[in-house]
Amino acid sequence: MPGSLDFKQQIRTELLAGLNPVQNRAVQHTDGPLLIVAGAGSGKTRVITHRIAWLCRIHDVAPWNIAAVTFTNKAAAEMRERLLRLIGPMAERVTVRTFHSLALYILTRNVDQTGLKSGFSVYDQSAQQSLLKKILKDFKLSGEQFSPRHIANRINMARDRLVGSEVYEEHFHDFYNKEIGRVYREYIKRLRSLNALDFGDLLYESVYLLQNNMDVRQRYQQLWKWFMIDEYQDTNHVQYHMGRLIAREHHNIMVVGDDDQSIYSWRGADITNILNFESDYQSALVLKLEENYRSTANILKAASSVIAHNSERRAKTLFTSQERGEPIQILEHMDENEEARAVAELIRRLRQDNEKLAEIAIFYRTNAQSRVFETALREASLPYMIVGDIRFYERREIKDMLAYLAVVVNPLDEEALERIINVPARGIGAGTLDKLRQLAFEKRISLFAALAQAGDLPRLRSLDKIQHLYQRLIDWRSAHLSAEWRPSVLVKQVMVESGYLGMLESDPTPEAPGRIENLYALLASIEEYEKEFGANLAVDSDNRAGGEEESVPNAGPNLTDFMQRISLFTTREGETSPEQADTDREHVYLMTLHNAKGLEFRHVFLCGLEEGLLPHMMSLQDGSIDEERRLLYVGITRARRNLTLSVCQRRRVMGTYQNQMPSRFLKEIDESVLVRSCRDASGAYGALRHPPAAASFRKPAANDMAAVYDFQVGERVRHARYGAGRITAIENTVSGPKLFIQFDDESSKVFLARYAPLQRL
Repeated sequence: MPGSLDFKQQIRTELLAGLNPVQNRAVQHTDGPLLIVAGAGSGKTRVITHRIAWLCRIHDVAPWNIAAVTFTNKAAAEMRERLLRLIGPMAERVTVRTFHSLALYILTRNVDQTGLKSGFSVYDQSAQQSLLKKILKDFKLSGEQFSPRHIANRINMARDRLVGSEVYEEHFHDFYNKEIGRVYREYIKRLRSLNALDFGDLLYESVYLLQNNMDVRQRYQQLWKWFMIDEYQDTNHVQYHMGRLIAREHHNIMVVGDDDQSIYSWRGADITNILNFESDYQSALVLKLEENYRSTANILKAASSVIAHNSERRAKTLFTSQERGEPIQILEHMDENEEARAVAELIRRLRQDNEKLAEIAIFYRTNAQSRVFETALREASLPYMIVGDIRFYERREIKDMLAYLAVVVNPLDEEALERIINVPARGIGAGTLDKLRQLAFEKRISLFAALAQAGDLPRLRSLDKIQHLYQRLIDWRSAHLSAEWRPSVLVKQVMVESGYLGMLESDPTPEAPGRIENLYALLASIEEYEKEFGANLAVDSDNRAGGEEESVPNAGPNLTDFMQRISLFTTREGETSPEQADTDREHVYLMTLHNAKGLEFRHVFLCGLEEGLLPHMMSLQDGSIDEERRLLYVGITRARRNLTLSVCQRRRVMGTYQNQMPSRFLKEIDESVLVRSCRDASGAYGALRHPPAAASFRKPAANDMAAVYDFQVGERVRHARYGAGRITAIENTVSGPKLFIQFDDESSKVFLARYAPLQRL
């Protein structure tokens, strides 16, 4: 026995080695509810895995009596790997799963209790929307407000809140939501007839089963006597209830999270789950991991000083034993193009100093901001990778608009024509397209020419739509060939007259505002091309005056030239694809702040710290300013050694330049860790000793951002496309106020106030 005791002591020493006092206490806490408030970079995953090892190796807990739940497959895989190193083969018996995987585990083992049959299908997003499309067609519901994607979002949101179709229908009394409730009920009915669940159903049905079937609930309460949840601040209502139901018997629940990193309320995360943990489990022990092992003292001081301004939070102060580090640099720029070029230049210098590109990241608030950085990095021959998104010119709305322009420039481009012929929807479906192809084949003409002769096809219901599209394309091409308009003016005309912009304006889904911003970013790139063309024209003129031969006739900026330049960006010969970049070479990382969570880099450039961007203008309307501050906190705490903040004096917004005001968050950062840098005459950045004053840029009027949203129910408005109408309802969303308008022609539309071209009557 003494030998056994010595062996246990050796294991104790190994498991506690290198842990700080708070981590040590967390690992050794084995009974009762435990909340670990884990600050950024504080080693939370180590605590979770060492606690599991402590239970198994010191207290002889059977590994199958432990469950740990994470949010991503990557996090679950990392946890399993660490456990394998700590407890060997026993790790395979510990349940380490994502929430959805755990739900599937429960349902497949109790399928006879669910009304489903063995081997049920799990529908992904595409299959879900395909089924909804059929239901909407059967119910004769159309329009953007009844798009499959929007209805899917509403149903998923209801399921996440444990709201069934019957409750949904009973709760709402207006026509619109009543119809959604009717579709919701039919959707669930058809899913069950197909022996299928969708992704949201997994959680809903598993919680329903645990809640209403005592035998099933008790079985899993006895199986998972120790239940752990990572990233607890990101849990939504249904995930919260899953944890409560399983831990109800033994109360051996441990949750790990950081309320200061709660940034996903727009997809249902509820910060009150972590803030109210002691109310749910009154005997809970609360431990705070505040020692950071990632960042320098200056970076942590900046992060702590910002987040301290939030009201609903658990007080904590990050500290580190590391050096103070470099001060945080703030760069001021004239506009976003100068900002991108400056950041690219600084990265080029870091590379010259043998810094690894993979240790460098550029963060921004919205996807539309990536374009200027992509351009600047490309011009500097710096490879890059966009995390969690696709490159600007590969985004759907950009490819759609470029396809329109490709047909204008080259009507023989049938691939482009086929892409846009029914986008937005014009009733020109696959069957009609096949008829047009056959007509083109028989007459030996192009598909474009076949549009003009579509009248030769018998019983073609979409003839008017085809002829209208053809005439639009002819008009735009005539304007292009005659150089009647600048390319940017022509492109804006195409965006509007094609109906594409209107389609996005009417799209009520959360993705629509970002897609609109991307279109305006494309427009901005064309305007920059025009400006650059003018500068090059002046240089060419000087060269010819000096006697150089002019090899190509020099016309003005034109759409053909622009499209050819874009093709170099989208199909550059020999360029590594994003998928290959991970293994073929190093690259700079570009990402939104939301996608930065969980990552870390030696050098971080956090760009666009301006009012209306960070904090985002939507947060100024819906009261989510605290979440914007948490978003900045997440961005700051990704940096290990160097952090650079960037702000512009003006920025292109919705196609026009607007003066910008520095983010209010900059004034919240402790001044002792800041240094402001400005360009000198050589173009290099030199350090000054004071942070930027808010007064250095324009101070906007109090109603600058609010005025556009100040609509009232019953107000008469005029839409640039649909004419006069009356606002019948207003719904606040994460993307801003959503307006429901009944037009005088009796049609109904839904618009985001931010983007709708409306005038008051």
